Amino acid sequence: MRIHQTRFGSVKPFSIFVSLIAGVLLLQVFCSSLDAADSAAISLEVTIPEYYGVHISLPSVSMASMIGGKPGESTFSVFLSSTGDTPRKLTGRLAAPLPEGLSMTVEVSSPHGGKSAGPQALGTGEVDLVTGFRGLFDAGCRGILKMKGSNSLSAGQGQAVLVFAVRDM
Repeated sequence: MRIHQTRFGSVKPFSIFVSLIAGVLLLQVFCSSLDAADSAAISLEVTIPEYYGVHISLPSVSMASMIGGKPGESTFSVFLSSTGDTPRKLTGRLAAPLPEGLSMTVEVSSPHGGKSAGPQALGTGEVDLVTGFRGLFDAGCRGILKMKGSNSLSAGQGQAVLVFAVRDM
């Protein structure tokens, strides 16, 4: 009696066995991602950077000052942010020098935890306006800008740019 005999030709039975095992392993890899569980976990690396900045409530301020008279005055709102524990300061400076005989001062109130430097004369070098603030976001402060002209000025008009910056202390 003869049992069914298969001929493999040039393919050896060992090669077929290895191919079969590789196929099963490959199928396991692909199917294991389809296996569902009732929970899963993923490791997260989270970074929360400190944030700091300043913005002003108005895009511009208009002022008038009588030559040799009472200073012109205008108010505005400043919003300060400094998250985290790093103490910071608000500085101010003019982008360009004022004409001879014209002066400006600015004072910014202190947010919670900071200290106002009081009225500061403005020039092209930075001056500290508020110091020591931290741990706040978008905290409102009041700014007062004053301009005074001496008797030597001629009548006219112009424009100045006041630059605020938040710096590390």
